[in-house]
Amino acid sequence: MRLLHRKFSTLASSIALLALGLGLGTGGTLLLQATTPRPPTNETGEPQTRLQPKLTTDLLVEGEPSLGTARAPLTIVEFSDFECRYCQQFHQTVMPNLKKEYIETGLVRFIHKDLPLPFHRQALPAAAAARCAGEQNKYWTTYGALFDGQSCLQCKGVVAIAREQGVDANTLQACMNRAATKALINANVSEAQLHGIRATPTFVIGPTRTDNSHRGEIVEGAMPWIQFKAMLDEQLTALSAT
Repeated sequence: MRLLHRKFSTLASSIALLALGLGLGTGGTLLLQATTPRPPTNETGEPQTRLQPKLTTDLLVEGEPSLGTARAPLTIVEFSDFECRYCQQFHQTVMPNLKKEYIETGLVRFIHKDLPLPFHRQALPAAAAARCAGEQNKYWTTYGALFDGQSCLQCKGVVAIAREQGVDANTLQACMNRAATKALINANVSEAQLHGIRATPTFVIGPTRTDNSHRGEIVEGAMPWIQFKAMLDEQLTALSAT
């Protein structure tokens, strides 16, 4: 995984553009946890209107945490929150099959982007801990451990969870305190805001591109593996026919 300072310099100009009219961070934005997609409701249970997310520009994927080969025909970009129970559900019920059948076989590249919800107090430090663990080549083991230990993110602490994965705690903490680390996470949040992505988890699934950008179909919510698999197979079949 590339070092955080390289990612930060690559995205510096793009972050500035994303921040215009939006501001960095999660303040002032209503974000949601999403289960299987369905019409949102108000307090009385009646359907209410909510604008659906739509990509206005390509997503930026250079330097983001990724699994799988860059030559995979299909790429999934995940916007996720380590304290979101539906994101945990995806990690525990879908991710193992996705890795075995699609990522490890070279069919899918999986990329993570952070979307910590403002009402989840441990989501932002967890995102920072995972990214900083990546500097010690421990991103994905820490990613998994944070989801597995979601119920005790506060009682145990994200640094302690990362340390259990073989991460040096002092180095991790220093990285988590850096302004550049926070800026990277805020850039992900601002990018989500730009495209109207407010629910976690949200996936953008489309053909792999060679210019470190991405666009595709936006899918909100954690869905059963069979449904997720059918969606991937449909896109892969369409790609093989072109």
